Amino acid sequence: MVEEKPDLRTVLARGWRRKCPRCGDGALFVKRLRLHKSCPACGLEYLHDQGDLWGYLLLLDRALFIFPLIVVVYFRVYNPYSLWFYGFVTALVAGLICTFPQRNGMSVGLEYYFRTRGK
Repeated sequence: MVEEKPDLRTVLARGWRRKCPRCGDGALFVKRLRLHKSCPACGLEYLHDQGDLWGYLLLLDRALFIFPLIVVVYFRVYNPYSLWFYGFVTALVAGLICTFPQRNGMSVGLEYYFRTRGK
């Protein structure tokens, strides 16, 4: 039987919900941040190598949080009114901390998606 592979949007949505990228039923995490070795529902091994998520986490962190922060800090020099700056930086840092499990789940989903596309 040929297994149907989910598309990128489905994999990212399942990762955001912290569910298995293949079946969408099993939980990714034991608690908030500790990753299961495999899916409790379908048996998918989440990571073949523990270093697999590093690149995807780096990409998501840089694209969503670090680059906007650098741009805001750079252009703050020319803005005499800085209340918006502190509010924006606070929102970015809060978003960085609060969405870590979702970003980690999306990274597992991206790793699964690109690993299965090569087969």
